Amino acid sequence: MLVNVLKDVSSTVTTASVSTGKMLETTQLILLIIITALVSFVLILVGLPKLLELIKSKMMKSKYDKLGRSTQVRLINQLRETVAFLSKNKVGAIVTIENSDNIDNLRTDGVIINANISSSLLISIFNKESPLHDGAVVIRNNKIYYASTFYKITRKSMDNKYGSRHRAAMGISEICDATTIVVSEETGTISIAKNGNIVPIKLEEFQEQLIKYLKD
Repeated sequence: MLVNVLKDVSSTVTTASVSTGKMLETTQLILLIIITALVSFVLILVGLPKLLELIKSKMMKSKYDKLGRSTQVRLINQLRETVAFLSKNKVGAIVTIENSDNIDNLRTDGVIINANISSSLLISIFNKESPLHDGAVVIRNNKIYYASTFYKITRKSMDNKYGSRHRAAMGISEICDATTIVVSEETGTISIAKNGNIVPIKLEEFQEQLIKYLKD
């Protein structure tokens, strides 16, 4: 009889141990699922903005890409003729080609022109005798939209060879996705500013380089 009692006790203990073991395994599994879910959630939170930005960059085209082929060619050619004349004659100029970001709130003053782009009009605007020669021209939707508009200059330290136009071009390039062309009044040097950088460009490379900047 004692033996039977001991067997019953042993069986009960074994059953309890098995049940406890199963409970521990279940608890560990639940904890593992929770931890995995939390880690996945954190990774999604961290990676989602970058993923959305990548998708957006693939889906969105620059304003330049949205233009027809003939319009693209005309825009580039008119700008090339403009900078060639201004550079040769050392006429200072700053021309901003607006992209996705609207720059209305990033500029001050200015006169609305809203005229079809042409090298002759741009050259006349930057003529030293013109009342509109100070400040920048803004090209929007393939039109000369603003003339004599001004930007805040960059706070970055720049080489002394750069003047106020270059500093203004850098300033606007730091806060929007526009492409800005600068012609130095002192040297006739042509530069392009975008994304907080400014790079001197040779005239013979101007068209090729400008297309790259506009497509970016």
